[in-house]
Amino acid sequence: MALSSNREDTPLLDHETTPKHRQLFNPYRRVLFATFLLSTTFWFTFTPIIYAFRVFSCQEYYADPAHPPYTGVGDACAIPAIDASSAKDISIMMVLGTLSGGANLLLTTWQIRHWGLRAAIVQQTFWPALRNLTQIYATFVGGRQGITIMQITQSITIFGGGAGYMLSANTYIPEVVEPIQRTAAFGVLAGMTMLGSALGFIAGGLAYDLITISAPFEITFGLLVASTLYSAALLPYIPPSGDPPSIDSSAPAKLKPLSALIDSVSVFQPSEYADGSGKYWGLTLLGLGAFAGGLATQYVPMMLQLTATNQYGYKPSDNGFLLSGNSLSRAIFLTFAFPRIISAGRAWIAPQARQPGTLMADNSPTAGTRSTAVEAENDDETVPGIPTDPRAFEATIVPSAEGATEEPPLIPTPTDKVHGSGFDLIFLRWSILVDAVLTAGVGFSSQSWHMVAAALILPLASGTAPACKGVLMEMVPEGRRADALAGLSFLETLTQICTVTLFGSLFAYLSDIGRPHLVFFCNAALAVLASVVLFLVRFPKRGLV
Repeated sequence: MALSSNREDTPLLDHETTPKHRQLFNPYRRVLFATFLLSTTFWFTFTPIIYAFRVFSCQEYYADPAHPPYTGVGDACAIPAIDASSAKDISIMMVLGTLSGGANLLLTTWQIRHWGLRAAIVQQTFWPALRNLTQIYATFVGGRQGITIMQITQSITIFGGGAGYMLSANTYIPEVVEPIQRTAAFGVLAGMTMLGSALGFIAGGLAYDLITISAPFEITFGLLVASTLYSAALLPYIPPSGDPPSIDSSAPAKLKPLSALIDSVSVFQPSEYADGSGKYWGLTLLGLGAFAGGLATQYVPMMLQLTATNQYGYKPSDNGFLLSGNSLSRAIFLTFAFPRIISAGRAWIAPQARQPGTLMADNSPTAGTRSTAVEAENDDETVPGIPTDPRAFEATIVPSAEGATEEPPLIPTPTDKVHGSGFDLIFLRWSILVDAVLTAGVGFSSQSWHMVAAALILPLASGTAPACKGVLMEMVPEGRRADALAGLSFLETLTQICTVTLFGSLFAYLSDIGRPHLVFFCNAALAVLASVVLFLVRFPKRGLV
């Protein structure tokens, strides 16, 4: 039998899951490129499908004998009735797509646990390719039938789509980066998503304008096939983890996805302190703050596009450039500025975290129950149960059976370095507040170029989502990080359903009365509420059950 070659200095982490930044195409960069490619693919039809709905609504409007043919000058579709109808149809499609995306998250969570990350992410492009074929057919049909086809076939998203691929990509991050790099890596991953969407927005809009209405959907089909092949061949293999112990193994197979959902969402329920001193509400408040923040921000790009189209006459290519600029600005901020802000902030926080009587995070025995961020809150209390007076150690020496003395077993020390991750929470709180101020400013827009300015400036407050993931990773134990990310993804999906339903209906109503810009003030008010909730979040000061 061959002897093991491991020595005391052999790294504990497998070389395949530890990124070597000297390598040009290490696993971390492969995941980033996959995210860029998939984002380009999924957003390629975003602008064309919005304009296609407007064209289909226009066709349906003039097909009604009660509406005489248009005899004026300019765009025949630029009337409030058509704008309101297309906004409602788009909202219905987005709600159906988001509901299917929620089911997709259930299925993807199960796939990650039983098939592994790579197999799960392949599903997220294979099935959308089939959905894309139905959309190509819808562009040739047009009218109400074309709208109905595009709406109904959103159900294919249950088997694969953007929600599942983002969950898979985010779940890859803790597997391929060091703990200290997690928050910045989440930001860079989001930056790659925005960079891909920027390319998708502009390329899709140009394909619509320069070729035909079906061209963007045909190109997307080719990209989906290429993405499927890339993911299957080049993404690193992460073995499936199986169901966690909290899921009842005796439950019927068809109920296990539901059990997985409950187990993931339960991360945000109030936790008991190990010493029985009360409940910890930090994770619950974090979840509520993330929900309110997503409700305030997720529909803003859509509102920018609809406002630009309905109020200022933007065409698909114009909207493509508009949203591309927004995504590119967001990508630049998240890829270059966000990691540096986090690094500088942590460097400022870390000296406070090195004071005596503090706990480490991540891989320590108390991981998830108290992180380095506690020290950022200037918590100077000592660790419960650990003596601080040298005489206390002498008192704990007990005689052995032979009369000699034995020292008590040493408490294992944490393995992670203090990295001042409390700054992640500070950034999270203020980022959403800045977002509220910037979003309210869009409500005062009165000229076409204001839409462009808003698209470029709003991303300066776009670090909320990756910061929230970073804070969440510091709060939960290592064994529950995948569940926590899945739970946060479910929460984001619920947010999308609510924001599309709420702001889609509100925007349609305000468009009907000619005051669509007021919706931005509503978004800003919700962002302020989210900021208030997040300012109540604290890291746990004691161990949790």
